[in-house]
Amino acid sequence: MRAAFVFPPKAGATYIPLGIASLAPYIESHVPDAEVHLIDLNIALWLRLASSEPEGSDLIAFTRGKTGQFLDPVQTSYYKKVWDRLRRKMTLLGEQANLYLATGEASGEFLSILDTQIEQILGFEPGLIGISVLFPEQLPFAAALARAVKNTLGVKGIDGVRIVLGGAMMSAMPATELLEAIPEIDAVVCGEGEEAAAALCLNRPHGAIPGLIYREGNTVRSNIKAQTLSLKQIPAPDFSKLPLYAYFNPVPVLPVLFSRGCAWRRCRFCAHNFSFSGYRKKDIRDFVAEMADYTRRLGVHHFYFADEYILPKDMDGICQEIMAQGLFVNFHILGKPTADCTKARLALWSAAGCRWIGWGVETGSQRLLDLINKGTCVGDMDTVIHNSASVGISNLGLMIFGLPTSTEADLELTMDFLSRTYNSFGGLTASAFVLFEKTYFARNADRFAMHIDEAMPLIYSNKKVVKSYRLKFREIAWDGSLRTPRGAIEVARWQQFRKWLGDTPFLELLPTEHYLIHVSSPEFHMKEPAQDVAEAESI
Repeated sequence: MRAAFVFPPKAGATYIPLGIASLAPYIESHVPDAEVHLIDLNIALWLRLASSEPEGSDLIAFTRGKTGQFLDPVQTSYYKKVWDRLRRKMTLLGEQANLYLATGEASGEFLSILDTQIEQILGFEPGLIGISVLFPEQLPFAAALARAVKNTLGVKGIDGVRIVLGGAMMSAMPATELLEAIPEIDAVVCGEGEEAAAALCLNRPHGAIPGLIYREGNTVRSNIKAQTLSLKQIPAPDFSKLPLYAYFNPVPVLPVLFSRGCAWRRCRFCAHNFSFSGYRKKDIRDFVAEMADYTRRLGVHHFYFADEYILPKDMDGICQEIMAQGLFVNFHILGKPTADCTKARLALWSAAGCRWIGWGVETGSQRLLDLINKGTCVGDMDTVIHNSASVGISNLGLMIFGLPTSTEADLELTMDFLSRTYNSFGGLTASAFVLFEKTYFARNADRFAMHIDEAMPLIYSNKKVVKSYRLKFREIAWDGSLRTPRGAIEVARWQQFRKWLGDTPFLELLPTEHYLIHVSSPEFHMKEPAQDVAEAESI
């Protein structure tokens, strides 16, 4: 069977899709006669938008390192304005996708884009079209594409082509609602998709495919969950099927995954684990061998680890193996600032190529850290952030404002913490607390003075609404009245306060891939290598 796996807009122009790159080698190893084609419609649309922008070709040349000085903040800031114009155009196209789903009508530009996408997909003559949806912003584009493709197939008199949606977003929404609202979608894969994708390529009936939710006549049926696969059973992602040099990066930056799920898995606000079947990790040597293969075969030296959280002892093993193999790489990870992230340990990671860490700080209030079950201590976070910066690792602080029961005193503690550590951060994110169905806080909303209004809508079609597991809520005041959640208010307070701490760091304005490239350069990487290696050897 011929299978086309598609990554639709809207995602960043720097992002190389890990999901469809992971499916291809698994299918090919289990379905020998399968022909798998990967299509990144997201980057194709970015390139199309750039071609219609007066300075679009200059932007592409700059971000690919062909002209100008990519590492120069002034030039980067200039081209960011051009990029922002493209982002606004992409947002408007998302609105057109929603209009198309709700009314069947859209602008001539959007319909032309759909025609081009359909031609690109059907030109491969696939029997299966899999659409991978990672972010909520992709869903309108994906649903519109499914409808347009199915309509085109009908006009051409082509039967038997199955359109299936998968990806992490399918676990963040009721799939049954999607199938009811968009009848052009034949099925949805919830959770990890390798086994279902292979079964679909074997042309097995929907009822025999684990993890599949599908339409049978006027009824939507759900199959049993797919078995949890050992990561030893899953081949390394194949990025060679994607246009690595088409993205808005001067060098390719590949997402890699050492583990699935979260090693901690106890944060009471988190919904990220819904798409995975428990925590598993790869053999360290096998994982580093994957990176070495990408370096040797594809010329890639920049990676970002897409893991939820890698245990410090596993990071030690990965870094020691990188150094043992003499592998020259630069990488980014997500981390939890706990006491076991010692200075010597961080020095090892830095010496192996760790250039920046996104730290799950969340708050500077110990009461709130304990409430959300983060497993961190404010005093330890102070030390870890300082030590990380001192060994040459750039720190990005990931903050959540307006956590349940947050007070003025909690906000002051957070601002105090950020004031103390501000100079050790390369950047900070400031997110308002978001409530998700099935999480601890959603199950105990009344206990934490939250009134749940409704699930947030994603798309409208056929007089039906498809909702997210994200919940709209208000806080319950002491007198029983309902008020706007504190999150947005606290974010605004922080943004006003931080002006006293200095200018917004340049790195904070960059997409993930560009952040990594910048801090991997000699101009930004300010550690003492010999000292780092000496400290690393003490591990």
